[in-house]
Amino acid sequence: MNLNSPTISVVMPVHKVEAYIGEAIESIRNQTYDDFEFIIVDSSSEDNTEFILEKYASHDPRVRCISLDPCGFARALNQCIPEVSGEWIAIMNYDDIAELTRLEHQIEWIRQKELDICGSCYQYFGDKENSVWCPESHEAIAREMLFSIAMLSGAMMMRASAIRNNPLREDVLLDDYEWPMRMLSRASLGNVPEVLMKRRSHAQQESRINAHQVAKEFKKYRFQFFYSIYPNTLLKDYLALARVSDKQPMTSISELRRAGQWLADLADYPDPKLRQKMAGRWGKTCKRSQELGDECQAVFEEYMEMIQKARHNKTGKELA
Repeated sequence: MNLNSPTISVVMPVHKVEAYIGEAIESIRNQTYDDFEFIIVDSSSEDNTEFILEKYASHDPRVRCISLDPCGFARALNQCIPEVSGEWIAIMNYDDIAELTRLEHQIEWIRQKELDICGSCYQYFGDKENSVWCPESHEAIAREMLFSIAMLSGAMMMRASAIRNNPLREDVLLDDYEWPMRMLSRASLGNVPEVLMKRRSHAQQESRINAHQVAKEFKKYRFQFFYSIYPNTLLKDYLALARVSDKQPMTSISELRRAGQWLADLADYPDPKLRQKMAGRWGKTCKRSQELGDECQAVFEEYMEMIQKARHNKTGKELA
């Protein structure tokens, strides 16, 4: 461990989080990889958060606290970047728990795959419990981002230069989506194919409090991302894919066919889990669209065969 020049700077913005912060801090302090500094950015907490942070900083020289005026996650993160010493920055959310091998496995994966930005799969705990798959390769991330968040911001590790040169947008709630989307054309992205983060699910999360705004932002940035890849696509073709993403029924058999073709094309990449995800989306889309009549079953079988045959393709068309 080199406190003057650590390999990794772990950064955690906090604000009035005394209920959860101890578990988050301990999960970083006990990492199997110890060449890191831990910068905690407190934006004027009014509860016991400041006292808890001071206690940890006094007992662990790796922990350093920075105080800011009240601000959101993105501004807190952006403002502390000039203070970091590491070549790599790992983001940590105050209410999550990192697996003890998180930093070790991410830095190994970064070096093995020559990545600039690295996330991982994650698992919810709290008021819901389930594991979330995140695609492994840059290309698979690009394809999956047409439907969902493919990199969890609180599980990301990136080159310090990547976020210095491309700060988070402070007017955006959905930084899990907007920032990786912006970085797809500027850096090499990937996810470690194992759960390295436990994500707490609770009613006070900003993403749940502002669920309507988050959904609105997702649709906005998905539209921008889609047309950056397919600039000459007709709107009716985009809407077919968007309805799959939004879990809506199709409005006609022709639209259902367009949706099936999109999923077959996007499944045409050598990643079995990505193909499985596209096949699952197709099955659910057809089930939601059963009111279109008996022809729906024939269309389902036709395009499901195409999606499943995509596994024989050894290259696939790259999107990003």
